[in-house]
Amino acid sequence: MRVLALTLLLLLPTGLYARGTAPSIHVVYPKPDQTVHAVDSTFIFGHVTNAPDNDNWFLEINGAQVNVHSDGGFLAFLPVAAGAFSFDLALKSTRADNLTLAETSVPVNIPVPVHTLSMDSLAIVRDHNPPLGDLVLATGDELRVSFWGTPNCRAWFSIQGVIDSVPMAETPPEQQPYWGEAVFGVGAVPDTMLVGGIYTGFYEVPESVSVADTNIVYHLAPPSREQLAEFILSHPHRLSVRTLIEYLEGVEINTISGYTVSLNPPDYPFTVEFSDSVQILRHGPRKGYFSIFQTEGIRALVVGREGDWYRMRLSHSQYAWADSVSVMKLATGMVPPHSFIRSIRTSGDEMQLRVEFPLKGRHPFRIYEDDPRTIRIQLFGVTTDTDWIRYDADDPLVEMATWSQPEDGMYEFRLNLTQDIWGYDSFYEGNTFVFQLNKAPERVGSLWGKTIVVDPGHSPDPGAIGPTGYTEAEANLGISLKLEQELKKKGARVIMTRRDSSPLSLYDRPIIANEVEADLFVSVHNNALPDGVDPYENYGTSAYYYHPHSAGLARSILEQIVRHTGQPNHGFYHGNLAVQRPTQYPAVLVECAFQIIPEWEARLKTDNFRRKIARAITQGIENFLESYDDRN
Repeated sequence: MRVLALTLLLLLPTGLYARGTAPSIHVVYPKPDQTVHAVDSTFIFGHVTNAPDNDNWFLEINGAQVNVHSDGGFLAFLPVAAGAFSFDLALKSTRADNLTLAETSVPVNIPVPVHTLSMDSLAIVRDHNPPLGDLVLATGDELRVSFWGTPNCRAWFSIQGVIDSVPMAETPPEQQPYWGEAVFGVGAVPDTMLVGGIYTGFYEVPESVSVADTNIVYHLAPPSREQLAEFILSHPHRLSVRTLIEYLEGVEINTISGYTVSLNPPDYPFTVEFSDSVQILRHGPRKGYFSIFQTEGIRALVVGREGDWYRMRLSHSQYAWADSVSVMKLATGMVPPHSFIRSIRTSGDEMQLRVEFPLKGRHPFRIYEDDPRTIRIQLFGVTTDTDWIRYDADDPLVEMATWSQPEDGMYEFRLNLTQDIWGYDSFYEGNTFVFQLNKAPERVGSLWGKTIVVDPGHSPDPGAIGPTGYTEAEANLGISLKLEQELKKKGARVIMTRRDSSPLSLYDRPIIANEVEADLFVSVHNNALPDGVDPYENYGTSAYYYHPHSAGLARSILEQIVRHTGQPNHGFYHGNLAVQRPTQYPAVLVECAFQIIPEWEARLKTDNFRRKIARAITQGIENFLESYDDRN
């Protein structure tokens, strides 16, 4: 066989290896032995080097012919099968009976989807959606319990030393979620992937119970005789004789949960003090943000725990969660502060408006942008005694300031403004809470004199990598340097977070913007997709904001990139991204193009395309500024 291949190579026309080196195939993604989280299809990309200088060859992956870009890059979206799987790539000649010129294989692992268990055995597999660790609950809390096991059976749970039998119900079959598909595409998770045998139940903690570190026990028993008869009639070949006998004998199984619970333990509640300089409060452990930028020294009452996360009671009905490593437990008997606000005063200058709230201690807080001209501030552990609100007579920015007490322990202050929100800050000076509203820069309708921070995303990490190995960090910098030129032509003062491949921490980038008192912040990126999402159906340009006062800038830039480059609009997103969280100025992140698509990767390497994007972003900023000026 080798002799035949060699003979065919010698018979190939002159010029097949015109570059003097044998062709080769390089797969950039996925990597060998990688776990690829896909359901039925996923993408593979890379590049071909030293290909013949003619069109008499083609690339084949798992039997499918794949297009190769003129610079060698390729991308394919192909079927996969669960378990050990291999992408087999071959470069073949069309002039010698498809002689293989180069080949390689990439073994990967495709996780086997969860399937409903067979009724032919009674089994409890594991906890379903368990907590992040051991639980601490208080009176009135709900202990929610769930496990996965054999469907169509009877289930209950017990709490050792507390209660012997709490009924559980089997839920309708659940679809396995996939966040990447929900955000970036449509249709990657088929409806057929439904999982039955999920049992749930709950127990409300009474005041009379106090126990520490006890176990939950799951119990599973066969269906009742009536249910079993109905199942056999509708599924006559699903149960073996052995299983049927066991079910009729009423066999029962049980297992212990993978976590413990404590109910009203004696060392709870207690007070903690925030020890991190900037703390984030969440709606649940590792869940969405309740409030950001809580400062060091704030105190709150801990009433529960899940794993390493503390549950804090902030007011009568408001609870939030914080990572236990970012707080310090105070001595037993120490209570959080309770303050009464008697008076509030505003003061302003050309740059800012300050609102000061004198308090007895540092309280947790939350800030809402209800609409472009309304700010709502909530202070927890605070009660109103407000008789006076003094406005700065020389500052017309505040139209009206009002307060309310929505519930015990929550004081709410509302600012109605005469102009749209530009940015703001919130912090403590001693025990005085300060809300600082940043005013729009002078001559807001023009780029002239504006301080704009341009952030080329990534570095030291490469970010997304294109089929030929071109990194997102390189592409972002190339676009950003062109953007700097375009903005400077318009008279803007441009601050680059990096000008080369020097490493820069993600969290240092907003610090740079604050140090230079940025008017605007734009982070430049290029995109990739999660496993299993079709890149031929889901691509284009997109823009992201976090705070509502940044949404207009993101939308304006997105519109211009779509218009200037001809790319599809891949979406306007609210995104919880670190560089967008600062509140002091409008901050956006743009995903200019999809790095992993060969055609767009090739464009990103060219000065012409980079300049197109830079001009589009510049025009988007100008349109945003002009629109703000018109409205205000």
